Amino acid sequence: MHLGITSDCIHYKNEEGHVGTENHILLRQLEQLATHFESTTIVCPFIPIDDTKVISWYNQPIQFIEVPNVGGKTVWDKLQIFTVFSKWISAFRKVDKVSDIVYQRFPNNLNIPGFFYFYFKNKKVFATYTGSWQGKETFTYGFQKWLLKKVFRGPVWVYIAGHSATINRIKPGFSPSYTEAEWNEETRQVNERIATIKRDGINFFSLISVGKLIDYKNQLTILKACVILKRQQFPFRLKIVGDGPMYGELSNFISQNKLGDCVELAGKKNYQQLRELYRQADFVLQAPLKEGFGKVPIEGLFHGVVPVLNHITMAGYMAGENEERGFLFDASNPKNIADKLLEIKNKISVMPNMIENGREFAKKQTLESWANEYYATVCEFYKKS
Repeated sequence: MHLGITSDCIHYKNEEGHVGTENHILLRQLEQLATHFESTTIVCPFIPIDDTKVISWYNQPIQFIEVPNVGGKTVWDKLQIFTVFSKWISAFRKVDKVSDIVYQRFPNNLNIPGFFYFYFKNKKVFATYTGSWQGKETFTYGFQKWLLKKVFRGPVWVYIAGHSATINRIKPGFSPSYTEAEWNEETRQVNERIATIKRDGINFFSLISVGKLIDYKNQLTILKACVILKRQQFPFRLKIVGDGPMYGELSNFISQNKLGDCVELAGKKNYQQLRELYRQADFVLQAPLKEGFGKVPIEGLFHGVVPVLNHITMAGYMAGENEERGFLFDASNPKNIADKLLEIKNKISVMPNMIENGREFAKKQTLESWANEYYATVCEFYKKS
């Protein structure tokens, strides 16, 4: 089969014509999925490249159909969508001609008209919804969820723990970052990590938090917890990886509260650089106020890093409801985060088992497992229909 993909993920093209994106994990997922098809063509927005971008480049022979990058929060941003509508339809027509089946990644503006175009073309389709499937969303996101539940013809993967969906074609999914080979690559350092903890314990907490610096990722609450921990002379070092509109506010907070000796804003990293940072950490600390599927905790588990998570959506699934793989807290108050880390300090003896449990859990969350499941499910679905 020939695969078409429609996504709002921003892409770039360098002077040599190579295509890449800052969404390093999505690139790896699409390349892995492409191995199951004779050809793959992606419809996605392109914008000019500049030196601030941290880009991963495609290695697979994937073709691209460029569409303008539009959309945003303001009324003017929304109105711009109408100016590119004809270009979207033209792109859908092109990918329809070169593909047997189309993979649509929701939610986004591009795939609303894309849904209707391929629906009326009676195209074979499958989809992923990357937002919060069971949580509250904006009107447009809620509308897309309704379309996927009630009207969409193909399989849809969503972020729910276990098979709690009532519609057979709605599948529980995950968002992988690493291959089986990369899981194996970490085995030695994880075993050494476990041996060190058994021998010496953890006397100094090395923490990492990864994500776009934006309000709902809630890094500010983590920093407020750091103020409490420093006041109590708790031994820790936190690296916050990512960039975004709150960089200045977070930087000022660190400076004003004299956290510079224990907190670092590490900026954007590609996935290889991030792997090195995971290897230096003991705990992944994440406090998002909303989340579809948090890839970061799973990435931590691959490296033997224990997640410490705000208990929302999929966090219990990742950490285990009985905290057999990680620790859970309520991020509504920074004191809760500080108290959880102080509690963990007295539970270091359980860490080796948690790391081993986490590694076994992560082994099932590989890129190969994800792509194999999608391909097998799609083939079976359309074989029956």
